[in-house]
Amino acid sequence: MRSDCKTRIIVDTNLWISFLIGKKLAGLLDFLSDEKVELVVSQELLNEVLEVASRPKLKKYFSQEHLNLVEDFMTQETLFCRINNVPARCRDSKDDYLLELALVSKANYLITGDMEFDALISSSGYSSFVHENFEDYYHLVVGE
Repeated sequence: MRSDCKTRIIVDTNLWISFLIGKKLAGLLDFLSDEKVELVVSQELLNEVLEVASRPKLKKYFSQEHLNLVEDFMTQETLFCRINNVPARCRDSKDDYLLELALVSKANYLITGDMEFDALISSSGYSSFVHENFEDYYHLVVGE
């Protein structure tokens, strides 16, 4: 049963990869482990993170140990939701499952990253996560 005080957050693949590459993964995991936060994951999201992280051009930037840590975290410390019959909603059809996951899970945020997410992190007492040169890449998709 959902606790009304928890903020449900979906973290998109590009952010997981950015944090793996940017060496701030521990901070992200600490934030997502907060008792006020509930990470939402689906099999589709987990599969995409693992597939993208296994690309040779990216693998050289982080250890297999860190990738295993992400996989364990995404399967053990989360609200794991099943999604079915994903309707077309996005310009990029590969992202349709994320919007469906947000709706099914009643997520508060679907984050592909941005300054607003950084403000949320900072207001929760955690260090800023903004990476140099990533600011323009991030954007908040769904929020309260």
